[in-house]
Amino acid sequence: MTLDRPTLARLREQATQARKMGCYAQAAQWEQQAVDLAGTLGLAGERMRALLWEGYSLQRAGQDDLALAFLLQTIHEPTTDPADRFSALIAIVHISLECKPARFCRALLEQGRRDLAESRQPWAALLDFLEGELAFRQGDFATAWDWHERAWAGRRDAHPRLTAATHLWAQCRTAFRRRDPVELERLTRLLIGLRPNSTLEQQLVMRAQWLHWRAQYTTSAPLADSTPIEQARVFLAAAGKNDIGDFGARLEALRVLALTGDWQFIDAYLHRCPLHPDAFETALGLGDLALSRARAALGQPAIDDDGAMTAEVIALVASDHGQASALVNEAQRHYREAGQFAEEQDRRLETGWYSHTVQQRQALLELTTSRVR
Repeated sequence: MTLDRPTLARLREQATQARKMGCYAQAAQWEQQAVDLAGTLGLAGERMRALLWEGYSLQRAGQDDLALAFLLQTIHEPTTDPADRFSALIAIVHISLECKPARFCRALLEQGRRDLAESRQPWAALLDFLEGELAFRQGDFATAWDWHERAWAGRRDAHPRLTAATHLWAQCRTAFRRRDPVELERLTRLLIGLRPNSTLEQQLVMRAQWLHWRAQYTTSAPLADSTPIEQARVFLAAAGKNDIGDFGARLEALRVLALTGDWQFIDAYLHRCPLHPDAFETALGLGDLALSRARAALGQPAIDDDGAMTAEVIALVASDHGQASALVNEAQRHYREAGQFAEEQDRRLETGWYSHTVQQRQALLELTTSRVR
């Protein structure tokens, strides 16, 4: 390899293209080569920037511990550009939201605000966004909405920044949780209008469309637009067993197909790429799939469990009680597993939302169980 600046620029461009294609592990490898080359050339700033993007790429590849190690190195390196150091802090908070206590995340956010006060930099929107992300994970969707709105209003299209797609996706997700289909539709249209070219952001557009479709499903007659359904099938057909970055998208696609009753496709996918109840979201999702199938076996209408109310009355028609009993037992097992994860999440994030969510699911399950007995 020729040790020169054009080679360094080529490595960084290869890493950028890999990220756009969703190949985050490959992007991290290119960035590591850029880190080494920049160090050899004595380009401290370029080395730190490549180190920052290596950490980001590792995070997207699902290697959070390794990503944190690189990002922390960036923060503590005195030659790091202030904007890059702040970007590293933002990435560290993103990772910490998934695995660290709420008080640790708050301390990082407070550190960020102190740094901004001292440096007088106009980057507060990034911290506002993360305040919203913390509130979202605590189940406080009204507060999350307020912070995300504030972040969007203060957004700047300059480094360091989050993309417009990232902001709008967060707002779409929160609007869905707040059961605000009108606002969700508006935000989804804005997100579609961005026409992003990266794989990750295209996936965010698709996920917003799925949420919009689900929100309409809970309030409307059968929908004429089958595009989100076809998108879900195409996405899952292409998804592999080790696609860490699109894990949430896979669960959302399965929820769409469950509402349509496409169990043959779902069974084929889960046989090829089984999901394991090793986290709250997975255990809850598997429980929801089993509960949806139990309703189908009982001849009940499909319900989106994220939008269902425990008081709703479900008509019973011709049914297969034997199959329904087995599926109810399966749902019960997964919800018990989700309950264990919920307790951990509630402690970590200082909330009761996760346990409350499991209790709501168990109440919905009881409605189905009463028709099996």
